[in-house]
Amino acid sequence: MQNQSSPAQLLFPTVPNNYCPEGQWSDIFNSFIQLYLNNGTVNIPGLGQVTPAQIATINQNIQNLQNEYNALAVNVQQGTQTVAGSSSTYYTITFGTPMPNTNYAVIVEPQTSTTSGIANNWSWAIIASSKTTTQFQIYFYNPTSSITGFNWTVSSIASS
Repeated sequence: MQNQSSPAQLLFPTVPNNYCPEGQWSDIFNSFIQLYLNNGTVNIPGLGQVTPAQIATINQNIQNLQNEYNALAVNVQQGTQTVAGSSSTYYTITFGTPMPNTNYAVIVEPQTSTTSGIANNWSWAIIASSKTTTQFQIYFYNPTSSITGFNWTVSSIASS
């Protein structure tokens, strides 16, 4: 396909001088669209010279670009987990839809119902080998009951 010297054209039938329908504006516009705009054509110089093989190549290039875009898409899911008071507990976090792989980051944001006296001795950890595309397990240590829950977020960049 080479660049053409003439531009693409939109071609429509000529509206005759005596075209003057009566009625509501919506009826007039619909009549005009049906009689003239719907019967228009697009003239793209050289388009008839494009081979089926070239069209297949273009379609494959579009699919490749879509796949590359999908591979760069960031996948994010999040939720909230209530924490049992003054305990050390394992929680299984399950995703609404599977992640593309197990190489995702986990962010935990503790919640508390108190504004003072929060002990900073709580902690959390991901259980080794528990990360799957549909869930992970977390160990949450909350010895003083100061943490009432946590928000979790998982995110990853899909791999191609």
